[in-house]
Amino acid sequence: MTSGIRAIVVGMIANILLSLFKFAGGILGNSVALVADAIHSLSDLVTDIIVLFTHRIGKMPQDEDHPYGHGRAETIGAAVIGLLIIATGIGVIHETWETLSDVPGKAPGILAASAAVFSILINEGLFHYSLRVGETTQSPSLIANAWHHRSDAISSIAALIGIVGASQGFPFMDPLAGAVVGCMIVKVGIDITRQGMRDLMDTALSDEHTQKIHSILKEIPEILHFHDLRTRVIGGEFLIDVHILVDPKMTVTEGHRIAETARRNLINAIHNIQDVLVHVDGEHDADVEGIYPVTRKELIDVARPIISELGGNISQPEIRVHHIKGKNIMDVFIKIDSQQSMEASRILVANIKSKLETAPQIDQARIFLDLNAD
Repeated sequence: MTSGIRAIVVGMIANILLSLFKFAGGILGNSVALVADAIHSLSDLVTDIIVLFTHRIGKMPQDEDHPYGHGRAETIGAAVIGLLIIATGIGVIHETWETLSDVPGKAPGILAASAAVFSILINEGLFHYSLRVGETTQSPSLIANAWHHRSDAISSIAALIGIVGASQGFPFMDPLAGAVVGCMIVKVGIDITRQGMRDLMDTALSDEHTQKIHSILKEIPEILHFHDLRTRVIGGEFLIDVHILVDPKMTVTEGHRIAETARRNLINAIHNIQDVLVHVDGEHDADVEGIYPVTRKELIDVARPIISELGGNISQPEIRVHHIKGKNIMDVFIKIDSQQSMEASRILVANIKSKLETAPQIDQARIFLDLNAD
């Protein structure tokens, strides 16, 4: 059993025992507020079941249908728990306010007050335990359930205030304190629901996290600029997409190394990152998008016959294609006969360059002599 499942099961057992204890204390101690609080604790079993279900789904590994994992289940569970907490708060307000019209009966006794104090202590302990496990496992549903335990403790405080007030001859304190505490419970539910909805809407990370991402990327000297930074949260884990601008003359392997450096630096520096997708640009692609209709194969098909015709015995030269500032640039590395004079080589290079640049698909050609031996 994982620590998360264990925390949920402990909460379920505690809610069952607390419900029975508060029912007994409310009936024997003559406290309507405590009986209502017992019903509240019993209703918490519904949220515990939701947490257990969504937490188990959320921790399932990635699969073919869910390449980003199942973390959204936890986010949905947190949002549902938040709505249930709001409903609980509204119920507390309604129940306590309704007692204003009740005819005062026998005042609650020490047994009811003791049961309320015991409930406060147990629920506060469950809050700290569940919150610690939720933060350790990065489980939104467990964290939401922890705050639900805190709302239970607050509800029991309302019952205690009502019990003490009624026993001292101030029956109005029960509904008044209950209404105030009910508003506090509603506020907790709204905060949890809002956070769950933010994650479901793929809301970006906080400004603090965004600034940290910026500073990490700026520390890599080969990154000239970065843009299109996008972040989101799935089940307490972060996903980051970013475009980086590097020197367009870099090789593919150099660009890959820089992208991997950026990815690893972010994962190592920021906790809870599930993955980082780094797109490497040789220029600001937003300014040149769609102006390179020609493919590498088409350019090579244009270049090879020209080189073969002018170069004679030159075969299979290495060709590199660059797309920079709206232009198609071709680098050609050729090997020539070692007996050929430098002047003849210079003329050959000039002829190949001139002929290639007459092709409408090639804006610039750069010819390099490869003098390395085979």
